[in-house]
Amino acid sequence: MHSTERYTTANLQVYLLRCLAAMSPGFGINPERLCLGLGFEIADLSDPECRLSFRQASEMIRRTIELAPGRGIGLEIASNETIGSIGLVGYALLTSPTFGDAVALGVEMQEYAGSMLRLDYTHDESRMSINATCHFHEPDIEMFLVEEAFGSFMRIGHALIGDDFHPSSVEFSYDRPSYADQYERTFGCPVRFGRKDNVFSCDSSWSSKRIATYDPLSHRQALRFLELARKQDSDDSDLIESVERIVRRDLQQTPTLAAIAAQLCMSERTLRRKMACCGVSYQSLLDGIRQRRASALLQNSRLSIEEIAYEVGFSDSHNFRRAFKRWTGQTPRSAA
Repeated sequence: MHSTERYTTANLQVYLLRCLAAMSPGFGINPERLCLGLGFEIADLSDPECRLSFRQASEMIRRTIELAPGRGIGLEIASNETIGSIGLVGYALLTSPTFGDAVALGVEMQEYAGSMLRLDYTHDESRMSINATCHFHEPDIEMFLVEEAFGSFMRIGHALIGDDFHPSSVEFSYDRPSYADQYERTFGCPVRFGRKDNVFSCDSSWSSKRIATYDPLSHRQALRFLELARKQDSDDSDLIESVERIVRRDLQQTPTLAAIAAQLCMSERTLRRKMACCGVSYQSLLDGIRQRRASALLQNSRLSIEEIAYEVGFSDSHNFRRAFKRWTGQTPRSAA
């Protein structure tokens, strides 16, 4: 069950779905079957103004997986994408000064690249990493989404700084698929399955690599167009996303609303009022993040209930079990 309107709100860019429709005949699938009864047609995906809901997009992907089982469709889609497949964001990346700048910008603008995952970027002295999690609990399409996202990172890296680019490691939260050798060919580095998170990591030295197509004027123009698009969206949505990002960053030591407000340069009272105007309370937002994270971790049989409780911010596994039952009507183990 999805408790948020964002699951059914038509605000998702359709770049990925356009690529999926274009490649579906190669999977032996009539693309028209993929959107039958979903409220849009394949021709709509070619309209620059087309936006779909996460519900519509996930159902189209789910149908593809069911009609072409046992193959790495996400990896295959990614191998046919180009940096232009993500629209204006791709142009902004091409005109960025360094690879590190481009990665940070891509994550910041992920919404405008049509990402169906939540991407978080970390960078320290030794490595730069992208962590990918689902916006909603959709375990049956998660593998596809992560395959496509990480495969696209490879294509983007090659486009920006050359074919020498490679990750140092790639980790996946799901079990090893039957076509795992396809992962190894795609990433050319150690690939690990059944891990806690989905993480694409590379050496930090790649961050400073200059991009040959860097152009400061074109880059400013691209950013200006993206900012105009951003201003057309709801400021309320940006606020909720910012709060969620701060909570996810340190879920084990869950921040107070006052601490979050300080990071957003406003008072706790103002933040509480703004969230109320969005129809969201801090507790409901926190519960949603904890539920999604817990549901994802429960798919990993290597983790105990106590470990999962700690990961989502509970010091007591009993309180976690009670909260999970309240959220889902199930016990943690029955939901695994």
